[in-house]
Amino acid sequence: VCSSDLVLSRTVRTTSIAESALADLITPVASRHTDVSLAYLPHWPGVDLRVTARGDAREAERAVTSAVATLREVAGAHVYGEGNDDLAAVVLDLCRAQGAQVAVAESCTGGLLGGRLTAIPGSSDLFRGGVIAYHNAVKVEALGVAEATLAAHGAVSVETAREMAAGVRARFGCDVGVSITGIAGPGGGSEEKPVGTVCCAVDVRGDVVAHRRQMVGDREEVRQRSTQWALDLLRRGLTGSLSKRPA
Repeated sequence: VCSSDLVLSRTVRTTSIAESALADLITPVASRHTDVSLAYLPHWPGVDLRVTARGDAREAERAVTSAVATLREVAGAHVYGEGNDDLAAVVLDLCRAQGAQVAVAESCTGGLLGGRLTAIPGSSDLFRGGVIAYHNAVKVEALGVAEATLAAHGAVSVETAREMAAGVRARFGCDVGVSITGIAGPGGGSEEKPVGTVCCAVDVRGDVVAHRRQMVGDREEVRQRSTQWALDLLRRGLTGSLSKRPA
């Protein structure tokens, strides 16, 4: 194969943004890069952007590098890596760089978040442990969630998520606490809180931020998407890009 037949691709990984919203950001600048093709590859962790160039090796590398830089610029904080990067590994690398240890409190995800983190080699240096607080009594007894908070706002609320994150950080004596509480379905929803309602919170050294989101999909998809979202909130919390506006 001669150099003029080279096909070169790189993938930019994004999360916490819909494909249509991502396209709205990218389309206005796509005309700068007519020497590459761009494919949107949506799946439950997010939307991957695959950039491909064909032709001379040097020119293909230049074209792809330039396009990737533009995608990173316009997608901003939604970009968490390239290639096969796993968001859990990205988060743990940030924790390692900051000397931070992390603990998790999970309700609807039932341990999936802890599983994502502990699947990464070397996580034992950074991951302290977790609490699966499925029942409200466990939220109160193990995490210190106030019964008054549960009575006023319910188990699936930003208020409860905040207290879960702060409680697990305090319980394990670590730098960071992350919580997830939600309604994975297929039952249990209401008009105010339909199936797919999920609240996550991140406590980074006492600074707590919580958000609410409406997830789509079946029970397993809601649970998987919730873990990805929680990891993304943690990434943003560690990098100082987490929005603190009310959820």
